[in-house]
Amino acid sequence: MIPKWLQHKFNLFNEHLTLLNGTLIPYRNLTVPCCEACNNGFLSQIENAVQPIIERGTVETQDEKLLLGRWLSKILIGFLVKETGLLLDRKRPDSGPMVPAQFIEELQHCHFVLQSARKPTTFRCLYGNLPFSLYFYEVADTGGDQEFDLSTNIFGQSVAIRAGRLGVIFVSDGGLQMHAGPGGPYALSGSAVSGAQFSELAARVHYKATLRDATHFYITSENDEFMQVEQMHVESYSGLIPGSDELRIFKEWDEEALSYALAAYTRCDRSAVFDEGTKTCNSTLGTLLRDH
Repeated sequence: MIPKWLQHKFNLFNEHLTLLNGTLIPYRNLTVPCCEACNNGFLSQIENAVQPIIERGTVETQDEKLLLGRWLSKILIGFLVKETGLLLDRKRPDSGPMVPAQFIEELQHCHFVLQSARKPTTFRCLYGNLPFSLYFYEVADTGGDQEFDLSTNIFGQSVAIRAGRLGVIFVSDGGLQMHAGPGGPYALSGSAVSGAQFSELAARVHYKATLRDATHFYITSENDEFMQVEQMHVESYSGLIPGSDELRIFKEWDEEALSYALAAYTRCDRSAVFDEGTKTCNSTLGTLLRDH
């Protein structure tokens, strides 16, 4: 799931990732079943295409955004397959899996993106050129070429990866976070940030991903030579925002709830990120916002 070239580059073989049930699993064991034709075919092509982007540490074209989106879709699906196959509590077999197997069906956006690697694909989207939200940053810490970090929110369908100088945040949401603008939190996508700032940005995107309250309807058409994926309309799970004629796409933002996400994803004490007096979250982004 995490390719060997990436594990070699960042010395990840014996590093661990924490799953939803608290299990620590080495990166080298993050494998999922896959047929030989797919693994050595279009999935291998996805890995090969994204490697130069990570080696270079920058995202320069729309095509490269699609390449990264495919790769991160592959990783997100891999995590979900892994977590649906493991027990929530290994001491209690009746506890069931960490994530219900049917939840995989919710990742239709990821499947559209992955399948676009099989043949030339045209996307017609409502909030941008691609059916996902993706933000990228230059992570400018000293010694950053050897830094790696990965975080996910399975239920929000989001994943963030810092690989050396490149930080990328992906949400499998059909592009709904792009509804508020293509720059992500505070319109900082494309900016140079510190490692701590990237972690905060990832936490904010992960949290917003959990607030998604809508989905897209699609029409797809395909022949032997190409495929077209078209977003037709958005349907809100809750309906209209009370007192308006506008669909509710995201649930209401809550700074206190955000503080728990910030504490978890930035690995710091919640008291350091949340001001109980003002009920607002502190931020590492102040300097960037003044200069932006």
